[in-house]
Amino acid sequence: MNVVEVTKYGGPEVLVAGRAPDPVAGAGQLVIGVSVADVMSIDAQLRSGWGREWFPGEPPYVPGTGVAGRVLSVGDGVDAGWIGRRVAALVPGGGYAERVAADAETVVTVPDEVPLWRAAALVQVGPAALSLIRAAGLEPGTRVLVTGAGGALGLALVGLATAAGARVTAAAHGPAKQRAALEAGAATVVDYPRLEDPDALTDPGDSTGLSRPHDPGDSTGLSRPDDRTDAGGPAAPDGGGRFEVVFDGVGGEVGGCAFRLLGPGGRFFAYGVPSGATAAIDPAEADRRGVRVTGMEQVQFAPAEFSRLAEETMREIAAGRLATVVGLAVPLERAREAHAALEARELVGKAVLLVTAQAVRYRELGGPEVLELEEVPMPRPGPGQVRVAVRAAGVNPIDRKIRAGFPGATIDGPQGTGIELAGTVDALGPGVTGWRLGDAVFGQVASGALATHVIAEADRLVGKPAELSYAEAAALPVAVGTAVRTLRELGVGPGLTLLIHAVAGGVGLAAAQLARALGARVIGTASERHHEVLRGLGVHPVTYGDGLEERLPGRVDRVLDASGRSVLKLSVELTGDPAKVITIADMAGAGEFGVRFSSGRGASAEDDVRALRDPLTAARGDRDGAEGRQAAARGAADPGRAARGDRAGAEDPGAAVGGIRVPVAEVFPLERAAEAHRRSEDGHFLGKLIINAEDAFPR
Repeated sequence: MNVVEVTKYGGPEVLVAGRAPDPVAGAGQLVIGVSVADVMSIDAQLRSGWGREWFPGEPPYVPGTGVAGRVLSVGDGVDAGWIGRRVAALVPGGGYAERVAADAETVVTVPDEVPLWRAAALVQVGPAALSLIRAAGLEPGTRVLVTGAGGALGLALVGLATAAGARVTAAAHGPAKQRAALEAGAATVVDYPRLEDPDALTDPGDSTGLSRPHDPGDSTGLSRPDDRTDAGGPAAPDGGGRFEVVFDGVGGEVGGCAFRLLGPGGRFFAYGVPSGATAAIDPAEADRRGVRVTGMEQVQFAPAEFSRLAEETMREIAAGRLATVVGLAVPLERAREAHAALEARELVGKAVLLVTAQAVRYRELGGPEVLELEEVPMPRPGPGQVRVAVRAAGVNPIDRKIRAGFPGATIDGPQGTGIELAGTVDALGPGVTGWRLGDAVFGQVASGALATHVIAEADRLVGKPAELSYAEAAALPVAVGTAVRTLRELGVGPGLTLLIHAVAGGVGLAAAQLARALGARVIGTASERHHEVLRGLGVHPVTYGDGLEERLPGRVDRVLDASGRSVLKLSVELTGDPAKVITIADMAGAGEFGVRFSSGRGASAEDDVRALRDPLTAARGDRDGAEGRQAAARGAADPGRAARGDRAGAEDPGAAVGGIRVPVAEVFPLERAAEAHRRSEDGHFLGKLIINAEDAFPR
């Protein structure tokens, strides 16, 4: 199995991907196929060599103590009913791996409605947060300070304390962490320097003394604008008393400053050591002020207590009452990036490692009901390939036709679906140049785009323009590529009239705009509800049905049929020449009329990429003076105007690539791919159906 090891004490670079034997379940144990592994700040500290007096052990070792996944096998004394169950677990180590053995007493079931990545992110944070909140005995109005409030545990504490009615001040460094704390429910926020400077905590115009949102000199500039009442109350005569409870997730001098803000009889919880030491507290001072100080024992549990709290954590997540932010999710082999982010102290919330991917697949030909969202091994790119973390993928008629067994499709094992996507480069195969990790891309792939992670040929991808959303970019590859090839094959150019059947579909819209830019007149059949949008694109719309010939505004020179309807005979009659008709959707009747077909297959990778980068020039098929002619054509035809300002929601087309705009008709989450296929079969929508893969894993 694949693992990540600490090869020696040092920086993040000592984390190295490697191989290890698969674990075997011993008595009282389960083997878990890991889907997501938790990354804790203490993992990074131990890797550096800190804490060796408390945490024995020497490199090489596999770090990681929290995982979520599915049970693969069980040992003696463990109910076989666990096998296949979605679980989260606390393990003594070895979590940065594809499989791990866990004691059954520290394994809990993950409810179906809780994503495994969320379970992994909270399997350790959740029990700690619940334990701290219970020990604090919060009541409505309790004045609470949380340090490290932008971290995973800090954000969970802010949310739980606020839900308990406490008045929470969140101490965190930087606007991003402070905004996250406000979104979690904090009444106000403060950066650490203001905790350390007593003068900065005194402002006659601000009852809290901790946030001055309307003061241009305020380093945070953040506050809940509708909630600026006293979060700290007047200071006690001895200068303390601003808070009744402090949750200190930082330690060191920050913890010491927080302690000095605690009033007599307060409760101080010192559980965090990312600064390298516990809070600088004078025990005599704590005794004098009657402050109860609780250390890390509050977040360290015996197995039975952990199990109880972890089960409660999963219930609270499912109910929406417990949450944290996952600020970074990277594949297992990139664990060093997660450690580096934690050490930089800039990460908002939690970091997790993605060990598996999810993909929409089917195991038999049939209707949309055969599609299932499955967990699959994280794909690995080969030479000349990249792995793409998918943000959005398109749904095309060919997808459902292949799924249903047409034309002559067979299946041998699980089959993916979808051939166009947009996302970010997630891994580079050998020999790949020109792309970097994190680059935003879009393009076509072999079947399987409906997934969280997909392998793509590096030279078949194009950089995503910043003005395009991922959904808008995913709507383009098949539509633009097919439109370019069919228009070039038809010889569409100035003075010709092109009739496009089903012009409101993705290919039809792309072809209409390209044809207009090439100087052709465009007529399109479409449902009447789409006519206004089509007129905005310069298309003369007509309705479907009998009597179409009478509704046409004149002669027709070429026909592009994207309808899938029985209109071939009519199209040939309109042009008088089968060579002037292309169908890309309805494969029936070809032999009768000798009509040529173009389904978008068979083109070279170079043609596809050229069509995406420069669709108008690609449609012309030449290169000389392309830039100048393209600009002139766009200026004359303005194919990108597409009624920009008068539509919202599903009918708002995306930004342009080479002047082409394809509306996003509807967006479906990955788990509703079957519903998207059904919608594709229904038809009568404007533009493209898109699958959103962003929510399947944190990005």
